[in-house]
Amino acid sequence: MARSILIVLVGAAGEAETDHYQLLQEQDARAEAARAGLDAEIVLAPGFDHLRVIRGRVRGSGKHVDAVVVEAASIASTQLILKELAGSVGLVLLNIEPPGLESHARAWGTLHPFGTVSTHHRRIGEIQGRQVRGLLPRGGEVLCVTGPEKSSAAVERLAGLRASLGNGITIYTTEAGHWTEVAGGAAFDSWYGLYRSRSFRVDVVAAQSDELAIGARAACERIANTAHREMLTRARFLGVDACPGYGAKLVDAGKLAASVTTPANTGEAIRQLRQFWDAGRPLPLRALTEPRPYPLSSAPSA
Repeated sequence: MARSILIVLVGAAGEAETDHYQLLQEQDARAEAARAGLDAEIVLAPGFDHLRVIRGRVRGSGKHVDAVVVEAASIASTQLILKELAGSVGLVLLNIEPPGLESHARAWGTLHPFGTVSTHHRRIGEIQGRQVRGLLPRGGEVLCVTGPEKSSAAVERLAGLRASLGNGITIYTTEAGHWTEVAGGAAFDSWYGLYRSRSFRVDVVAAQSDELAIGARAACERIANTAHREMLTRARFLGVDACPGYGAKLVDAGKLAASVTTPANTGEAIRQLRQFWDAGRPLPLRALTEPRPYPLSSAPSA
C-alpha cells in the first residue's frame, strides 16, 4: 500500500486571494508525489484552520496518514501542530522554524520522520538588498512592505535586507497581514496615513512578495495628493517569488523592477520522506533551498 501524505498549505481552494507561491507549492507537491508513487492529499486552508484540518484528517477521517507536510502561517500555529502530533506521525514543516527545534526533534524520536524544509529567507532579503543598492547607488529612501511579523520568513527577510543595504539608504517598514495584493495595498495605506502630512520621499518599494508589491503599487496610484502620487508611481517596485505565471511575468512586462526566485519546497519535502521510508535516511533538521535574483543581473555582487 502506498504511503499517505497530508499536505496543508496557506489559502483556500478557488479563492482569488490565494497567493501564487502557494499554488506553486501545490503544483510541485502533486508532481513529486506522482513521481514517488505516494498518495498525497493537498489541502489549501487559512492559517487559523490548519490545526482543525490536520486533527480531522489524522485523528478523525479513518484514513491512515503516514506524514504531514505543512506550511504553517505562524510560530503559534506551528507550536499547536507540534503538540497535536507529538511524534505520532511524520512531520515536515515548510518555511518556518519554531523555537527549540532540536528539542522537538529529540522528542519526536526515530520511528517517524521529522524535519524542516525552508527557502533561505535571510538570503532572500540579502538579494533584495543588493537589488536596492543596484537601483540606488548614491543612496535613497526605501519602503519595505513586509509579510506578517508572526511569520519567521518575514522576520528573516527583513533582517537580510537591513544587513545588506549599507550606508546612505534609509528604510521605512510597514507590515501586511497576509501575503496578498489586497494586504499589500492595506499595508501601504496604513504607512501613508502616517506620512501623508509630512515631507518624505520613497525611491524604491521593496516588498516581500510580488503580490504585496503589486498591491502597494495599486495603492500608490490611488493617492489623491498629486505630488505624492507622481513621486510614488515613479518609484521602482521590487517583489519576491517570481512564480512563472505571475511575478516573473510582471518583471518581464516592466511592472516590477525585479524579483527573487523562490523555489517551491513541497517537492523537496516529499523526496526526503521517500528516502526515509525507502532507505531509513533521517530528514535533515534544517534543509535550505537557495533563492536567486530575477533577473540574475538585477543583484550586483557585494
